[in-house]
Amino acid sequence: MVTVAGELDVVTVPGLRDELGRIVGEGGREIVVDLVGVPFLDSGALALLVETSKRVDALGGVFAIVCDDRRIIRIIEITGLDRVLRCHPTLRDALESIARYPVSKAAAR
Repeated sequence: MVTVAGELDVVTVPGLRDELGRIVGEGGREIVVDLVGVPFLDSGALALLVETSKRVDALGGVFAIVCDDRRIIRIIEITGLDRVLRCHPTLRDALESIARYPVSKAAAR
């Protein structure tokens, strides 16, 4: 799990990109990104979340986001990214979602 606090923008997205890349590179296939402490995210942050979600999905894993900020959720919805990103209002909901979509056996090899 990665917990993010503060704005996700052109200055902070590279650090998150590095961390998510490290986790996936080390075999992480059940990834939760907690955005509860994020008051703002820009298009670069959205692109990173989509890119990581697709990468994890292609490896047979599960990627989930925790976000309870209606403004951010609305941005995800109006851009149509809710079809790609699994957003949950609480960490508990995200973890339960991951339990329902276990990592595929092919990805675990």
